[in-house]
Amino acid sequence: MFKVVFVVFFSLCCSRLLAQTSDVSVKATELFGHWKLVDTKIVDEVGFLELPKREMSHEIRVAEDSPWDSYQRFDLVFEKDSMFRLQYPIQSFASARFFLDSSYLHYSTNEESGKCPARLLNDTLFLYRSLPYDEGYFKEAFVRTSFNDSVLQVMKTYGINYPELAGTWELVREEDYDYGTHYELKFPYSLPDSINLSRKQMLAALQGDRTILISTNGKPRAYTFWFANSCMYLKPGDWYHGDDPMIHFWREN
Repeated sequence: MFKVVFVVFFSLCCSRLLAQTSDVSVKATELFGHWKLVDTKIVDEVGFLELPKREMSHEIRVAEDSPWDSYQRFDLVFEKDSMFRLQYPIQSFASARFFLDSSYLHYSTNEESGKCPARLLNDTLFLYRSLPYDEGYFKEAFVRTSFNDSVLQVMKTYGINYPELAGTWELVREEDYDYGTHYELKFPYSLPDSINLSRKQMLAALQGDRTILISTNGKPRAYTFWFANSCMYLKPGDWYHGDDPMIHFWREN
């Protein structure tokens, strides 16, 4: 009788364990496709894996910045063994090789490697990215979507989808950023409050031609431009011999 009870009990435990494993484990094929980031919050623990709070090294400086200051939003595309991080429809970053193991998403590029807990619940993918200077995690929620394949191809090929950036951009004359850092434009020439970048100019930028003429003290002057951190940066041409004024423009989404 005892043996029968033991066998039944053991079978029930195994069934529950398998059910739990099935509930938290993700298969690579289940990730194939396009995923849009819809929500991010900071949490202390990874509940579904019952992970305790991370132990922080005492050598790590306690940052005064908010964790959100260094946070970057990424949408995701999974194809075979490749993962693409992108900010659709503007920018695609270096592709990473990935694999799944014990409810962790492992990824690596030529510059970095890492892993993060991953859970697929119904049609939502949850990833937990460690905070840089704290014990918690960014809990990110992604839902399936369908990005335009033509736009994706431009992003993968060129990194920046410059044609998407055509339009009006506002000059940043002053701003506060990071932890108490204040920027003020110091440039011995007058610039317009805004510039308009045409689609023709942005198409040429894909091939490397990122030179434009901007009215400077009422005269057209040459600048090179590039996109980074949601801003359009301009560098004066050879006609300018001063310090880098960090001229940049931004636009409302």
